[in-house]
Amino acid sequence: MKEKFKSWAFSKEHGKCDVITLIIYLLGVCTISFFHEPWFDEAQAWAIARSGTIKEILFEIPHYEGHPPLWHLILVPFAKLGAPYELSLAAVNIFFMTLAVAVLLFKSPFPKLIRCLLPFNFFLFYQYGVVSRPYSVLTLSFFLAAAFYPSRNKKPLRYVFSLAFMCMIHSFGIIFAGGLCVVWLSEIISKYVKEKTFLKIFSDKHCWMMLGLLVLAIAIIIEIFPNSNTYTQGHENAEELFSFSFSYVQIMWYIMYLSEAFLIQMPDSKLDSYDVASIIPQFITAVFVFVIALSILHKNKKILTFIIPYSFFGLFSALIYSSPYHSGMVGVFLIFVFWGIFADNGKIELPEYINKAVSSLRGGLKKAVVAIAFLPMIVPIAWSAYSSYIDIRFDYWYKEAAEFIKEYRLYDYKILSSWTQDVISEENDSWRIDEVYACRDYPKLQGLATAILPYFDDNIFYNYNIDDHDKTFMHYQSSTEEEAEAIINKWREQGPPDVVLDRCQITKVYPDIDVNDYVAVKRIEVYKPYKFKTDKQYITIYVTKDLSNKIGTLEELTAKKLY
Repeated sequence: MKEKFKSWAFSKEHGKCDVITLIIYLLGVCTISFFHEPWFDEAQAWAIARSGTIKEILFEIPHYEGHPPLWHLILVPFAKLGAPYELSLAAVNIFFMTLAVAVLLFKSPFPKLIRCLLPFNFFLFYQYGVVSRPYSVLTLSFFLAAAFYPSRNKKPLRYVFSLAFMCMIHSFGIIFAGGLCVVWLSEIISKYVKEKTFLKIFSDKHCWMMLGLLVLAIAIIIEIFPNSNTYTQGHENAEELFSFSFSYVQIMWYIMYLSEAFLIQMPDSKLDSYDVASIIPQFITAVFVFVIALSILHKNKKILTFIIPYSFFGLFSALIYSSPYHSGMVGVFLIFVFWGIFADNGKIELPEYINKAVSSLRGGLKKAVVAIAFLPMIVPIAWSAYSSYIDIRFDYWYKEAAEFIKEYRLYDYKILSSWTQDVISEENDSWRIDEVYACRDYPKLQGLATAILPYFDDNIFYNYNIDDHDKTFMHYQSSTEEEAEAIINKWREQGPPDVVLDRCQITKVYPDIDVNDYVAVKRIEVYKPYKFKTDKQYITIYVTKDLSNKIGTLEELTAKKLY
């Protein structure tokens, strides 16, 4: 039985096992997607596709979204023709991610056991398979590039097209594709230098194709480069975004991205203010994994193929912009690299020191080491299981808020949505809202309204996109104090709200208002999973006492008052 399993596990033949795995994967993501309620980023993309013009999607919105418009264009036919929001969004994402997994299963040279486990990796299954984002398309482009990589020198066109596809879907695709081209170009130059025919490089078709890809990448970078007022993760403008200070924290995160993709769970923040001492165990693990990985890649002559694109990604993420979800692209890229190793060698060659260490072990200790070696395959599957359970077990907040508004026909009244307020104290800047602190207002940033509006045909919030009320997506635009005051003045002209979505500094908009005239009538909790962590938050809906009495069936809740 043991030998039979080994024979099956290490076989590279494609057949029924791959078909069964694909069916299980498809049924799995469809099932979890049925319970999954779109998060803000998913809703934002749908809103852009639904209410943005093609001109805006191509030339204006990318400067605020930070990635090319292809994902929005893919959603346009569904959103503009009135297709069901959640169903259509999930169906599009599942289509691309299932294609990606099919390429992995039927075209990769991995042994069967690895091929059958990889699709249930946290990022391939939950984060990119269930959560509908452009990463599903980016993953497909990576796997197509991996399939075409071994024949890139004989048939370069399809490999270059897959890299172009990578660039057109996401800004990180540009980073990885650029790194892969640098490696490819270095291989070509090295060949001509050894042959002492360097001038032939100017007639090499591979180089001309890469030049065309470079032109495309530059055009896309121009298209997505942040505007001066683009708001990104606490940065008010492009100048702040690209003004960084290098420290040991960035070095730590650069190393940890690799382990974050398969083994550890990094903290949410990579700022210097984070208690670095608390992540020492993860960092030690990450260093160990990083060193082992580099030695294996070096042994298999893929060190440059990995380290250059990874460094492009890691430095950009550590110094400029990143999210925990982006680390999944490191995992996808690592699959790409090992795909190339198996395609070239048929197996992974281990460094001599690892072979000697393993051969010196006996009995249970040897089995334990083998089990530890499989953790990068098993742990991400456990992450998938936990996050899927949370998604099924608990509701997300946006749909419940929309259903509450519909149930009591609150859209017939004036609804004010909360907006981003950056609290400024004398001691530090923080992201808390408190009446004792002065606030810097960003009235264009209204995430709750953005995520709720796909459940409605029209904009139901009078203070959302007040200058262009038909738009149901949010521009990531910061506002000067004068611009913010001008927008808030337009809110004042509409009169005080009957309904307020979540706690906000309403007296800043309406100084004469009595917050005691508003009562909390709905509290909605959120459970947002990520690996083994669940982000628990809540929002509160307030109405005036007069409206509460008029409706008659609303129950007043104990909650913090507006202020």
